[in-house]
Amino acid sequence: MAGDQFSLFSVLLWSIWQHRNNKLWRNVESVTVVCDRDINLLTGWNRAQEIKQKQSSVQSTITCTRWSKPSIGRYKCHIGASFSTILDKVGIGVCIRDDQGSFVLANTEWFSPITNVDIGEALGLLHGMKWIQDLQLEHVDFELDSNCCN
Repeated sequence: MAGDQFSLFSVLLWSIWQHRNNKLWRNVESVTVVCDRDINLLTGWNRAQEIKQKQSSVQSTITCTRWSKPSIGRYKCHIGASFSTILDKVGIGVCIRDDQGSFVLANTEWFSPITNVDIGEALGLLHGMKWIQDLQLEHVDFELDSNCCN
């Protein structure tokens, strides 16, 4: 049995079992509901598999670099973004360290609605720069995780 056929078969078996339980214990559910659930479940499964494949191919091309302290007399402001489709938000984290690598300050912010990664990282950089300006810090190097802004 091919992969797509096996997936469809698995989804159908699960839905038949759900239909049986709902009919047995609640006396509800139509065939249309079962078919709709099958299609939605299979579509979601296929999307998750596509995302998983894309992520694994991206992860294989990422090279890791170690964090380094800023030059003497300078600060380093590290900015990271997280993305929650469930909350429909972008989370921004900002951390400032001194030239010894010691923690100075941190800040977080949430933006809504969720954006794509490039926009979210750019918003994070903007938030970090405004925060540094409000703190009146000078001699600050900015560092991002994202490849889109480096």
